Amino acid sequence: MQEIELLSPARNSEIGIAAIDCGADSVYIAAPKYGARAQAGNSFEDIARLCSYAHKFGAKVYLTLNTILYDSELEEAKDYLWEAYRNGIDAVIVQDFALLKMERPPIPLFASTQTDIRTPEKAALLEKLGFERLILARELSLKQIKEIRKATSAPLESFVHGALCVSYSGQCYLSRYMTGRSANRGECAQVCRSNYDLVDQDGNILAKDNPLLSLKDMNRSLRMEDLIDAGVTSFKIEGRLKNVSYVKNIVSLYDSVLQKIIAEKNKDGEKFRRSSLGRKRADFTPDAEKTFSRGYTDYFLDGKRGDWKSRDAAKGMGEFIGTVTSVKGGGQSMVRFTYDSNKPIHNSDGLCFASKGKVTAGYRANSCSGNTVEIFSKDAQIKKGDLIYRNLDSAFEKQLENTPPRMIDTTLDVFLSDGHIAISANIQDKSKTFVFFLRGDRAQNPETAKGLIRKQLGKTAKHFSFTVNSIDGDDIYFYKTSSLNGIRAELAESLEKYLEETRQRTKPHPVAEKKDFSPLKDLAKEAFKEGGSSYLRNSSNRLSKEVYTELGLSDIQPSYEQAPPKDAILMRCKYCIRYQLGMCKKESKDTRRLYLKNGNNTLALDFDCAKCEMLVTGSL
Repeated sequence: MQEIELLSPARNSEIGIAAIDCGADSVYIAAPKYGARAQAGNSFEDIARLCSYAHKFGAKVYLTLNTILYDSELEEAKDYLWEAYRNGIDAVIVQDFALLKMERPPIPLFASTQTDIRTPEKAALLEKLGFERLILARELSLKQIKEIRKATSAPLESFVHGALCVSYSGQCYLSRYMTGRSANRGECAQVCRSNYDLVDQDGNILAKDNPLLSLKDMNRSLRMEDLIDAGVTSFKIEGRLKNVSYVKNIVSLYDSVLQKIIAEKNKDGEKFRRSSLGRKRADFTPDAEKTFSRGYTDYFLDGKRGDWKSRDAAKGMGEFIGTVTSVKGGGQSMVRFTYDSNKPIHNSDGLCFASKGKVTAGYRANSCSGNTVEIFSKDAQIKKGDLIYRNLDSAFEKQLENTPPRMIDTTLDVFLSDGHIAISANIQDKSKTFVFFLRGDRAQNPETAKGLIRKQLGKTAKHFSFTVNSIDGDDIYFYKTSSLNGIRAELAESLEKYLEETRQRTKPHPVAEKKDFSPLKDLAKEAFKEGGSSYLRNSSNRLSKEVYTELGLSDIQPSYEQAPPKDAILMRCKYCIRYQLGMCKKESKDTRRLYLKNGNNTLALDFDCAKCEMLVTGSL
């Protein structure tokens, strides 16, 4: 039976619990520090609370400890590992190789996407080093994923939804270069979302005041079966800084998609199941268009380039509604407009207006009647012909507010005998019989007695939804309603304890502190041959340097954060501005040198056409 996992972000424990309720099989969350999102730290008390809730459903919680570490932080990072283990964390997502050398608890390490897994050789090396899951680079095609699957046996995790970094993860130093805030330290300033001018070597402006490095968001909800067939078993949603509405909506969307795929595959004789127990009970219809995005793309999945750049505004414009057909008012306290769409706008909806690809204004709808909307504003800049987008759907948000808790469907087979009632509880492939002592009288009307048993036991208790499948026995007994209610409560308590006792963490393969990695030298040479020493610039502490040295790698540099070299490649990208603007060197004779300008910053663009990559470097 192949287990499939839907992995959700959790900014905090409340959002993590909401993700579990909406169908996530696991969540990832940060500790107080070192989680690659400085604004998404959590106390271990909150993490313990999340673990306790998730484990009721066999769901898992992964700790993100995926920044690069300095020598002064190694001891605290090790303490975090142990504290996470004590509080129930199931695995740790890491970037820094220092953790391979630490005295750590028997807890699995997952290789973060920050480790830049793009080749079978790199994937194989990381597995040999002891990483028990490989989180793939977002830029991979299905063909490349299949090649990695053939070269490794570790589970593969792939991002399927959320914001896209323009640079290969772990290979971006642009934020550090321009602001002093390092993405590899969890402090990305998102300067890739800023506006730039594109100029050539002669100073000619080719594009002006445009977010030229800003990509659309990923949405692979229609490509999940392709990814499963390629060998991916964990599907990751990006967004540890996103709010609870985003998580509820997007998790519910992918949960529904996976359930349909698994049902169809199992009809054909394949054996798939979700990695956790239970089902969501949310009664809203998920819709990715109603959640923040910069437009959507499935990226390089088919091995072909496409229109990956976000709109001319790197903001979330939202769901397209229609076009403004008339405007009245303006310069007064209220503006009234009409629009040409059958999508209703509701009071308090957030609206975004755009003209020629650029956002011109944003307002709240104050009064709506049919296709007429009033906005209370003295200076509303709305014109006939403007495109209308909705970035806040107030009616949809209300549907998301009160999500029912998740439940575990449990069928019961009941056997009655004088003085006791034996109940076999069945959940997926798990079955456990519990015996309760309960006196009753032989039923004068067995069918009526069975009906009462079926009714009272076939209800909910704790997070279990019980359904009585069969009732049998030497004789049928009549029990009081209160007694059956008590048995149902006891059954839920006993079943919860049983599931906790049988819950198994991912089988650990701990790496001893003094493990020697030198036998992997040949594999390491192949894994790091592309890109040269730029792949090693996260050697920011003595333990990671020790790993690299044992792997026989030369030219080990301090991390960019510690000693920024003047000639460093700031970003290495699959995305290419030349291709986006129709200036690809393979298809045109345009060989001009290109630069990006933002205020006092000038960035030089180089193009490695053999690898179909764009390189961004600093330029004085």
